[in-house]
Amino acid sequence: MTSDYMQQQAEMLAQHLRLTDGKSGYVEASAEGFDVFIRKKWPGKLLASWDGMPVEWHLNVGTHKAARR
Repeated sequence: MTSDYMQQQAEMLAQHLRLTDGKSGYVEASAEGFDVFIRKKWPGKLLASWDGMPVEWHLNVGTHKAARR
C-alpha cells in the first residue's frame, strides 16, 4: 500500500504529463517510485525522476491497460 503523499505525487505527475482524460494513460505510485503507462509513444522527453523518486515508463500499452480497465 502506498502512502497518501505518494498517491498525491502520482496525481500531480499525471497532471504534469496531461494524463487526465482517462484513456491515454495513467500514473501508478509504488514504494519504489512511479510507473507511467502510456498508450502511444511519448512525444517529449521522458522524465527520469519525480520528487526524487525514479519514474519507470511503459509505452505503447494496450488501450484497455491505458484506461485501467
